[in-house]
Order: sequence, then structure tokens, then C-alpha cells
Amino acid sequence: MKDICSSAIATGCEAGCGHVLDRLLQGAGLRRDSQLAELLGVTPQAVSQARRKGRVPDGWVLRVASRFALSTDWVYFGRGEARPLRGVSSSLTRYENAEMPCEAGRVEMAFVPLVSARLAAGMGSLESGGEVEGYFGFRQEWLCRKGDPDRMVLMKVFGDSMEPDIRHGDMVLVNQAQTGIFGHAIYAVGVNEEIYIKQIETLPGGRLVLRSLNRNYDPVEVDLQGDLADSVRVIGRVIWWCREA
Repeated sequence: MKDICSSAIATGCEAGCGHVLDRLLQGAGLRRDSQLAELLGVTPQAVSQARRKGRVPDGWVLRVASRFALSTDWVYFGRGEARPLRGVSSSLTRYENAEMPCEAGRVEMAFVPLVSARLAAGMGSLESGGEVEGYFGFRQEWLCRKGDPDRMVLMKVFGDSMEPDIRHGDMVLVNQAQTGIFGHAIYAVGVNEEIYIKQIETLPGGRLVLRSLNRNYDPVEVDLQGDLADSVRVIGRVIWWCREA
């Protein structure tokens, strides 16, 4: 895993913001910023301010791209065609055509939500909300290789129990479709109302061990045939993580 967010792409448009707004107008079949403001449900002043400050909110791009089936790669960077592949919706890049989820050589963006849930690396976290705080862009082709982008979420890590590999403040990508346990893999796991990020191992007799990478933390053993059987759930496998410089 890499120490910095090299796989994610910052989706702001400090450079070429006016071009992004122009492509939103073009893709939606509009001519004026006031029409775009009406479409977005914001004031004309908000669009004018975005153009002046050189910053278009990602939510605007996602909303227009989703409604008009636009390629977010085209909206942000002017690359490729305005409309993406057949069967691909560009808001969160949902793959409705199983025969053609990705096309080699195309650079399309998929957006994964950062949810408000916090993964505790130490004591369990009670912050388990699923509210979306924002979106991060990844290469569509890379996410396709990892699984179904629709089942992926980003979460922030709090605590030091997974150091040195995963540190306090890191952001992890969780594939919620991967709940099968593989030895020494790292998972987001819920125990009662608390959620953790831990390495999970299986033991004979229907037992699990939630193990920290930091040796200062003792492993936690869970008997799946005991009282905690109904309170333990594997949320998904951690397939990538990063930290800001």
C-alpha cells in the first residue's frame, strides 16, 4: 500500500474552472450560467462566484453528469467523449451492463463516497453513521479490477492500533462486497454498536481473532457460537489506504 493518495485524483478545478462550467452548460444543452443555476437549484450568484473564484463544487458536476449521462473525465478535463460507455452512469459510475463494465485504454472516473463512519484503530468507535461527507475520484479501470465500485466506501481511521501500516488519520477504501475472511487480511468489522479496523483470523470451533498490527494492543477473540454471535459483522475488506502528506 502507498503512503500517499496516489491512486485518488483531486477533483477540484482550480485550473480551468471556467472550462468545467462551460462543459456543464454544453452537456446539459444550456447557454447561460443562470440556466445552470436553475438546474442545480442554486442562485445565479453562486455560479458566478464559482466561476470567479475558480472552484466548482464536485456535487454540481456529479449532479449534472448523472442527469445527462456525461463522462466526468470529459467534464473535468475535456478528455474523451461527452457521453461515457453504454450502460455506465457517471455519478457513482454504476455498471448496469455486466458484459462491458470497463474498456481498456479509456480514462474514466468513478466516484466513491467518503462516509461519516469512523473506523477505530484501538477502542471501538461509536461514530457509525453512513452520511456522505464527499466524494473522491478514482480511475474507473482500477476500481473495476478491485471489485464492484457500487459496494465501496471510504472511511477515516482514528487510533494507532494498526500502526505502522495504517496510521491515525488515514483514509481507507472498504469493499463491502468482500466479507469472506482470508487469513491476515484487514477488515472493517462491527461488534455491537462499535466498528473497528482489524486483521481478522479464523480459529477452529467457530472463533475469530481481531488482531492489531501494533503490538501494544492485545488480540480480541470472539466466539461466534457464543453470546456475541449475532453482534459481530464483517463490514468489508480494506483494499487500499492513503494518507495526506
